[in-house]
Amino acid sequence: MATKKSNVDKKALKADIIRAKNAKSEEDLKKIEVKYQEALKEMEAQKSQPAKAPAKKTAPQTKAPAKSAAKKTAPVKTATKKAEASKGRSYNGKYEVYQTGDQWQYHLKASNGEILFVSETYTTRDGVLKAIDAVKRNLENGDVRIFADKHGNYKFKLVSRNYRVLAISANYSTEKGATRASESFKSFAVKADIVDIEYEDVDLKTATPINVNLKDTKNGGKFIVEVFDGEYSWDLKASNGQILAQAEGYTSKAGCMNSIESFKKAVVEGSFKCVKDKNGNFQYKLYTSSGRVCAVGEAYSSKTSAESAAQSVASFYKNADIVENKE
Repeated sequence: MATKKSNVDKKALKADIIRAKNAKSEEDLKKIEVKYQEALKEMEAQKSQPAKAPAKKTAPQTKAPAKSAAKKTAPVKTATKKAEASKGRSYNGKYEVYQTGDQWQYHLKASNGEILFVSETYTTRDGVLKAIDAVKRNLENGDVRIFADKHGNYKFKLVSRNYRVLAISANYSTEKGATRASESFKSFAVKADIVDIEYEDVDLKTATPINVNLKDTKNGGKFIVEVFDGEYSWDLKASNGQILAQAEGYTSKAGCMNSIESFKKAVVEGSFKCVKDKNGNFQYKLYTSSGRVCAVGEAYSSKTSAESAAQSVASFYKNADIVENKE
């Protein structure tokens, strides 16, 4: 009957005996002696027990690596699934199309809900769809540029090969933020789904009405129309130069001019409301008759100041001249 082969490393044991002879402290010697006695016991036990099957010798070695391998590979599989899922969501943006009064508009949202840019207004839903198609077609051959506007904010814009501006982003305080958003725009814009939504302003529920006197008209106001780096904008200024309302992000002069007319109509047919922002400041919002936000005033520390600004808008808008400042 075959005996089980010893697991004791004789070379290592011999080395321990040599170290015992050269041990410089009693503590080191005791450690080696304990190890030596344990090795002797194991050798005696192995001599008295027959080897029943080779599997006993190999089983601990084969099972242990198998469990270890399972532990190492399981997270890899999970990570792969997560990566695949993430990859599947990487282009899950949305073109959200909505009606704003008697006109149409859309914005592009990333998968995390960030609005990357808001379009101009269009007279029909079909006009919105054509504009979205133009954005998609020109992403391949067009040019996405980062620029600073007249207020020092950073934006990105999509420019076609014939230098037509097709999309302008929201404001970013840093060039890095605008660049990051532009990369997201290029990733989402081509494959984003088109969905129709009902647009709702979250401030409308808590806003308080502002009663303005439209008969209190004043002269000397101006709509200042400007173009800066391909972007059109307008400011409504009082006779003392105070900015009462602003609008920007228009890719064409016609769109900018239409915005002024829509603004005037909203002053007459819509309503002013006062809202309080998260920093405790107050500002007016001008809503169209259909409940769309048409303009937002500056932030003031008091509600009275915000209401006063709304009244100034109602006083100056009607007789304000339109003045074009060219780039």
